[in-house]
Amino acid sequence: MNKYLEQLLEIEIIAKNEPASMLMPHSKRCNGRLILSAKRILFICNGNENPELDIDLDTINQISHESEFVDNNILSITYLQYETARFTVIDCESWEKAIEEQRMTPHISFNLN
Repeated sequence: MNKYLEQLLEIEIIAKNEPASMLMPHSKRCNGRLILSAKRILFICNGNENPELDIDLDTINQISHESEFVDNNILSITYLQYETARFTVIDCESWEKAIEEQRMTPHISFNLN
């Protein structure tokens, strides 16, 4: 992970972080880490410095639980109205709940300097 990304996530506070696979078109998968912070969802493929996907929580329209073949834990996120990202996660319901909690929690920071 690059230094800027590490600093950003340190400021935003990580709410959930686990190994996952991102399902891409044509049945391709990218293994890496799915990270939920107070303001965004990031997916970083193994071996990459920069995130493959960076979704602002305010742009999410829908979160759903899907199945494909034998994989019953696919987290599908629709954002910016028509874009969709799909991830294989360990527990889909816990991700849905964690994302909704972060979206509903006001994250106000005050700079007193």
